[in-house]
Amino acid sequence: MRDIALALFIFGMLPYILVRPYVGLLIWSWLGYMNPNRLCYGFAISFPWVHLVAIVTLLSLLFSKESKRIPWSTTSVLLMMFLLWTGLTTVFAVLPNAAWNKWEEFAKVLVMVFVTLVLVNSRERMHWLVWMIVVSLGFYGVKGGAFTILGGGVNHVLGPPSSFIADNNALALALCMTLPFMRYLQLHSARKFVRLGLALAMLLTGVAILGTYSRGGLIALTIVCGALFLKSRRRLAVAVIVVAVGLTASHFMPDKWVDRMGTLQDAQQTGSGVTRIQSYEFAANVALHRPLLGGGFNVYQSDSMWQQYGPPDAIPRAIHSIYFRVLGEQGFPGLFLFLALLFVSWRTCSRVRKQTRQIPEERWAFDLASMLQVSVVAFMTGGAFLPMGYFDLAYQLMALCAILELHVRQRASQPAEAHRHDSADMRLRSMATHKALPE
Repeated sequence: MRDIALALFIFGMLPYILVRPYVGLLIWSWLGYMNPNRLCYGFAISFPWVHLVAIVTLLSLLFSKESKRIPWSTTSVLLMMFLLWTGLTTVFAVLPNAAWNKWEEFAKVLVMVFVTLVLVNSRERMHWLVWMIVVSLGFYGVKGGAFTILGGGVNHVLGPPSSFIADNNALALALCMTLPFMRYLQLHSARKFVRLGLALAMLLTGVAILGTYSRGGLIALTIVCGALFLKSRRRLAVAVIVVAVGLTASHFMPDKWVDRMGTLQDAQQTGSGVTRIQSYEFAANVALHRPLLGGGFNVYQSDSMWQQYGPPDAIPRAIHSIYFRVLGEQGFPGLFLFLALLFVSWRTCSRVRKQTRQIPEERWAFDLASMLQVSVVAFMTGGAFLPMGYFDLAYQLMALCAILELHVRQRASQPAEAHRHDSADMRLRSMATHKALPE
């Protein structure tokens, strides 16, 4: 039944996507983040839903009246440069077939990121894209939190099978990146029951991160909680949620969870810690010997490369760090572009915060920029221990940072009366904005 229901829904949405390509972007995001087909049992599991929706969305955009112009900015230029550079390193990759497969997958993600830059051209569209991210990944946060509480925290929380977030560590990172978006929506939802529901979702998502048993997830969650408190307005609500999650960790989680988290004090206490460090050494050695182009995508899958560049008695494995993985696969220029994207995204949001801090009508932009920064922090800290340098949510997040700054800049050139009309229109259409209170 799940397969049939999913098929009927997606095929039923195709006519709407053909008329409105933005709907296709939302459906693509839902499929990419939630992976609902992985919750099915039959033909829907392997059917290429994401590709189908992406193709229909691109066709719809091509023939629609929507602007086809990519809003060029530092972020969009860096994204294009990174895509081209990864393509160049793939040409000279150590494992050509594996590298081309990975590059095609990454290129498809960035194509839709550029579609995001083209189509998300208003406050309302940004708002609904954030909602789609929260619904898609928040589903696993709420579900995982309830599972952890009802099961006493004994079993690990995992993502949908055979998906990008199937691993407990990957799911923890994705949930940490989603928490700030939940907070943004909570601040700008007009209905009280929606705000209360989002507060509960944040609490359960925090518990779900604990339930993943991910040590990197715990580090990222701790930093995200601190960043949320510093960056958010109405900090009392954040403090209550943080305290509740902290009490859950200290008094509710079982001894085996405490023992596992205790190994953070010395990474070499565990085999996984040792092999992670070995993978960092391997990536660094590959980059030092191939500084310009690196080893190409999936270089860590080459046994001969491990024998040549790995430390003695190393156990081949994925490079569990976004920084070392990009370094080993894309060389020093690729790492520079990757770090530049993160830095520019942060600075873009800082400029938005500075421009909108004292403007009540733009408080939503101030809050969204703040939460985007917290999400960037989550990716940078949690990703330091995970091989998720090409996670699609991170790149769509970068696009949102650029889109937000462009929107604020355009509104700054409009008369104040137009701002008031736009704000009133947004409240009437989405019921998602309430009067901003002073910090």
